[in-house]
Amino acid sequence: MNLRGAVIVLGAGASKGARVPGKRTPPLDAEFLSVAADHFAHKKARGKGRESVGVWNDFKARLKSAGLKFPEVRQWRLEQLSTFLEARASLQGMQLGQGRPRNYGKALDSLKIVVCHVLDREGGTKACELHKLLFDAARPRAVISFNYDLIADQSLAELGFLNWRNVEYRCAGFASVPTAKGKTAYKRITPRTQSESVPLLKLHGSMHFEKLRRGSGFRLSGVSLPTAEAASFEFLRVSKHPYLIPPIAAKIEIKQKELRSRWYAALDHLHDAPAWIIWGYSFPTTDTISQVLFRTSLTNNRKPKRVIVVNPDASVASRVCEVCRKVKTEHYPSVERLLLEYGLLS
Repeated sequence: MNLRGAVIVLGAGASKGARVPGKRTPPLDAEFLSVAADHFAHKKARGKGRESVGVWNDFKARLKSAGLKFPEVRQWRLEQLSTFLEARASLQGMQLGQGRPRNYGKALDSLKIVVCHVLDREGGTKACELHKLLFDAARPRAVISFNYDLIADQSLAELGFLNWRNVEYRCAGFASVPTAKGKTAYKRITPRTQSESVPLLKLHGSMHFEKLRRGSGFRLSGVSLPTAEAASFEFLRVSKHPYLIPPIAAKIEIKQKELRSRWYAALDHLHDAPAWIIWGYSFPTTDTISQVLFRTSLTNNRKPKRVIVVNPDASVASRVCEVCRKVKTEHYPSVERLLLEYGLLS
């Protein structure tokens, strides 16, 4: 059996296990805030570090205005903090004691910026050799990512598989590109067909997506656009308004219509693909909408879907079976083991 035509699903563990230049890879949810604190603690408020220090101080001030101090939440999961802030910002019945909806909303927006800075620092903007090997071997029907980093994007781009001009990927017709003088240029993106392109569906947004100031949607931001000489993006600047859906427990509805259309596209790809490769996504019980996505895609399937689970936690394969039911799973503790099994890694 081969990997061709599978849908590849990427979770945080895929980025944590990436092989990117340098010694760092993006942290998992449980360690994210602690890694962020360590990262910003070593920055000095001068030169290139001035912006990072300002971002961190603003985040801590926003937290304080929402009735929280960072030392109190340092050991929280990223999902725990963002869920707390989202709930307090959205549910009027929670508006008791210190803080107001606006305070919580601003703290959550500031957290998104912190996330982007950490991913930039921790290797989240580079291509990964393991991703490239898997993508090249599978020539996947689609790649579905729950991650904000650019590892999958850059890996597909270097292989020539990423059609970044497709509206399904870039949304707006213009990109916000930083210039050498520290300003911003708005460059038109002309659609172009690409015969061997692989759809990349980033269901929770991305660190190089920026919320449009007027209307809904997003545009590419903070990166140089690929050229004939340089196939991938170069990440240059974190947007002040990153377009991210923070990890929220028990998500029931995706309000952003641009991302909602990508969820529908993901549903179609999952339904039609001969197999799924789920790398680093742990099928958390709190991620309700994702469970609905996978299970709904199996509606009317006559035979079990082949699912390859790549995760050091063997219990994830059991959770996949429990949630999806109509599946036949194979488990590999790492992507290296999977690639070795198929003769793709020596």
